[in-house]
Amino acid sequence: MHRPFRYYPDCVDSAGSLLDWCERAPSWREERICMFGRVRTVPRLVSWYGDAGIAYRYSGLDHRGRGWPDALGGLRLALSERFVPGLNFVLLNRYRDGRDCMGWHRDDERAMGEDVVSVSLGATRRLRLEGGDGTVALDLEHGSVLVFDSGLRHTLVRTRRPVGQRFNLTFRRIDAA
Repeated sequence: MHRPFRYYPDCVDSAGSLLDWCERAPSWREERICMFGRVRTVPRLVSWYGDAGIAYRYSGLDHRGRGWPDALGGLRLALSERFVPGLNFVLLNRYRDGRDCMGWHRDDERAMGEDVVSVSLGATRRLRLEGGDGTVALDLEHGSVLVFDSGLRHTLVRTRRPVGQRFNLTFRRIDAA
């Protein structure tokens, strides 16, 4: 039986060095999407990596794989061996403070595999997941891994509470175009 999500606290041995890498290495971008007929700036920054020829598309935006940096290669292989075979793309999200958030959504784009493997680095933030049993609140801690069904609705809520920076690395298996 497939469970909609599984949470593993303190799961990433290299969490400290990955956090350092996320703060200095990726090219972070601000995205703009059209929602309800209006163009809006997404309240987070993004970067991405993946196998050549792989593209992840959401909200009308294309994100093409451009290879894997050394800092992510070993993590990708470890997550593929332990959780979901064949992970070939990662979307990195940078939540600068409690104002950065993500509204309710699913990660169930057509070309995507069944599960997402999400690694949290930095400040603890609350994620809400909506399933058949109602809504669950989960505090995602530094170095944790959340494996969840791509069809599960979820949101990273905005908070007024002072909170530090958080990075979320969402690994996926995408079918080649």
